[in-house]
This record gives sequence, structure tokens and C-alpha cells, in this order.
Amino acid sequence: MISVSNDTALVKVSPKVSCCECSARALCAGQKDAHGQLEVRNPLHAQPGDEVEIEVLEANYHKELIMIFGLLLGSSLAGLALGYGLTPIGRFSQAENGFFCLLAGLFLSAFGLFRYYRGRKEKLGYPVIIGILKKGDLHG
Repeated sequence: MISVSNDTALVKVSPKVSCCECSARALCAGQKDAHGQLEVRNPLHAQPGDEVEIEVLEANYHKELIMIFGLLLGSSLAGLALGYGLTPIGRFSQAENGFFCLLAGLFLSAFGLFRYYRGRKEKLGYPVIIGILKKGDLHG
């Protein structure tokens, strides 16, 4: 572990074989920087210098993905139905109205998801420290 800040920690990652089988490995790979460092939740209050084991809680990861893709699909279909049901506006046909409202629904839900996840206080999708394998020098 490199540093600690409030309830998170910055760790240098050295993946194990089990990481190859994890369905959430893209989450870690996407958050890891060029130096192999990853921000993780630190409920065990590990200190810099500790060797820790981290885990991505896949159940939370799957729920979040289902919510995201479900919302995007639902809003797209709702926009399509709304646009197709509207009377033609101006020069646009019913099919064109449907297409533009589909895009509007997709854009608005994507923007809403971006704002929701950006302002979110809890970090359910973050990897979490599940064990301290070896204590560092700061434990006294």
C-alpha cells in the first residue's frame, strides 16, 4: 500500500491468477494508472507499507451494470415510443420523430447516469481491501 486518504487507499497492484477469471477485471484495469496504482476502499484501516489483498465485489458490480444498461435501454425505447406516437413535427415523418426522440432519451439518461455516478458519495464499485497479509512498519 502506498498511501491512505480518509476511507480510501492507494495501492500498487500485482494481479493474481484469480484476476483473470474475474468478471469485473475491466473495472480494475480501467481505474489503474500507468504505475499500476489503484484506489480502493479501506474498511480495515490498513497503513502505508502493508501488503493487502483486494477484491471487487462482483455482486455490486453486476447490479450496477444491470441498472445502467436497463435504464439506457428503457429510456431509449420510451423515447422511441414517444417520438413515434407524436404527430409529425414540421417536415419530419413519424419514423424520424421516433429516431430523434430515441436519441434524446438515450442522451438524457446517459447524462443523468454521468451526473449520478460522479456525485455519488459511496463507492460500491470500488475494489475493497479484504485482508492485511503483512503489516508494514507503521504499525509499531
